[in-house]
Amino acid sequence: MKDKEKKEILPERLPSRKNFIDWYNKVIELAEVIDRRYGVKGTFVWMPYGLKIMKKLVRTWDRLFEEAGIEETYFPLFVPLKYAEQNDSWFEGFKKNLYAAVPFLGDNAQEKLIIRPTGEPAMYPMFKLWIRDGKLPIKIYETVSSFRLEGKKTHAMIRDREITYWYEIHTAHKTREEAYEEMQKHIKINENIWKLLCCYTIKIEKPKYELFPGAESAIEFYVLLPDGRLLENGSVNNLGQAYAKKFGLVFEDANGKKQYCWQICTGNGARYLVSTIALHGDERGLVLPPALAPIQVIIIPIFKKNSTEIEKIANEVADELKRNGVVANVDARKDKSAGEKFYVWDIKGVPLRIEIGEKELNCGKFTVFRRDTKERILVEKAQLCKFVKKLLDEEIPKELYEKTKRLAEEKIKYFENIVDALKWIKKGGAAKVPWCENIQCYEKIVSMDEGLDAAGSILHEHKNSSCCICTKPTEKILLVGKGY
Repeated sequence: MKDKEKKEILPERLPSRKNFIDWYNKVIELAEVIDRRYGVKGTFVWMPYGLKIMKKLVRTWDRLFEEAGIEETYFPLFVPLKYAEQNDSWFEGFKKNLYAAVPFLGDNAQEKLIIRPTGEPAMYPMFKLWIRDGKLPIKIYETVSSFRLEGKKTHAMIRDREITYWYEIHTAHKTREEAYEEMQKHIKINENIWKLLCCYTIKIEKPKYELFPGAESAIEFYVLLPDGRLLENGSVNNLGQAYAKKFGLVFEDANGKKQYCWQICTGNGARYLVSTIALHGDERGLVLPPALAPIQVIIIPIFKKNSTEIEKIANEVADELKRNGVVANVDARKDKSAGEKFYVWDIKGVPLRIEIGEKELNCGKFTVFRRDTKERILVEKAQLCKFVKKLLDEEIPKELYEKTKRLAEEKIKYFENIVDALKWIKKGGAAKVPWCENIQCYEKIVSMDEGLDAAGSILHEHKNSSCCICTKPTEKILLVGKGY
């Protein structure tokens, strides 16, 4: 017994989820999602398992964008500085975070280039040419890396200097109404992605002074993390005609009169995974939604006597599940104990585990372990496939989503008084408070504590009250809390 115990890998204890960043960094390491040890601050290496998760998400948004008539493109990494300077207000806001592209050897008189911080300065000069060629509306996206010189604190996939697997949708339209309709489609696309990720989100309408310069409106998705902090996670921006005027995006209307285009841009990326990992994970590691899991069911043969027969049945079960659209694998390694295998696949967050050993052979039932609830259920062999499909398609996604909704309801509370709200935030929650959307009140609130994020007005939620700062009558409700 002692020799056997020495051979087994004892589970590495994860930090408490109350220390979110410590827990997060450890779980993405042990689950082999990414490796943070690359020698450039604010960058990381995607590991094979993590990349499989990320690629499943990318394929999801590729499908949703295609269904919405948004076509994929690719724009160069290098952006001429003169393109970026066309929108002076954008450039002023971004220049402190820009990376320059400098030849290792070469003439100092070469054209000045920056490395892509966001899509607009690369895309819109091309939009001008396409519109001149008669292409309107334009509905495109790219999935790329963007590069920004973030400050001292960087956190993998939360705040990076290389923002990896980032998509940007950019569209151009003839009318304000057409642009507005497109914006609603982008909001719906985000809602569908979050549904697949089984995460409860809060939609925020940003105040005018927090928009891109000259933009008309923006909707952002926020997620409450287990430590009570808010994470902005995707934005849909109605740019109005502001960028069209800077980049000369002009078309001729039916009367031959020149008009500026109306534009929408939407972006997000690997940050989706941050919320998914944070909201569903636990003290054992990842808990992946079935739609995102590279392996949905792991089958563990428990070898003792009839090892050949047990492995044969395990493979038969896997084959049947695969025929029914389930991604199933068999871990038939004989140099690892069952306990070691349980530990590894728990860390990786595989939604279901099926255990097949002597006990299961004798009783004709298989043990099914749910990673989300940690329940162990005996299931008749004849009912196994139907049972697994129902768990993956219905029960696990529902339970994961409801869990995140309960967390938000527990940690986000409404207060009429900003002082009471701040006390709650210091205890690890987030708050809703009445506000008038005035910039002076906004600045007063965010100055009350370091790291405070006054996200904006909660979409479609209203309450007759008085602004928590200036006492002006209002129906608007502000989401406020500590952010990353």
